[in-house]
Amino acid sequence: MRQEAPSIQTACRHSDDLRRFFLLALALMIMLTSCAESVKHDEIRAAKRALEFGRFVFFEKNFDKGYDLLSDGGKRHVPRDKFKQSIAAMHARSYPTKLTATEYEPMADENAIYIYVTGQNSEEQFNYRLTMEGSAATDYKVLKIDQGTGFFTLASRKQPFKPTLSIEQSLSNAAFVNEH
Repeated sequence: MRQEAPSIQTACRHSDDLRRFFLLALALMIMLTSCAESVKHDEIRAAKRALEFGRFVFFEKNFDKGYDLLSDGGKRHVPRDKFKQSIAAMHARSYPTKLTATEYEPMADENAIYIYVTGQNSEEQFNYRLTMEGSAATDYKVLKIDQGTGFFTLASRKQPFKPTLSIEQSLSNAAFVNEH
């Protein structure tokens, strides 16, 4: 039996099918890329939530209220007693009396943003990175808090707050202060 060569019509039909497949694949890639970048953040609101957490935990030493401000994911990873122990261990000598949100860094394609906070008192300086879970649409809660300096990032997308946001401990209550 002799095989016949494909006709021009068959070749054109395969070419059209291939073109449609590539257009569909391209459209799917564009949709997936746009979904991945659809997380919108409100860094000011995230910083205010981070400072609110700091007010309860560092100024008022109300660890129960601070624990209540953790996200569900944060609570899953650390029980209440361990949270209290960890905060106390971070501050073996003293606690800050002023907190300043200095920088933020959105996490690529995540419902999370890093808020970098500097704490001070008359004797020491503290550096924190609070991982805030959420988005502009859902609000923010603390997922994790790290203490130290020079936090490692893969791709530095850190941006400074202009102006910075600060709170100070006072005898009556902590108050927000915008700095320049």
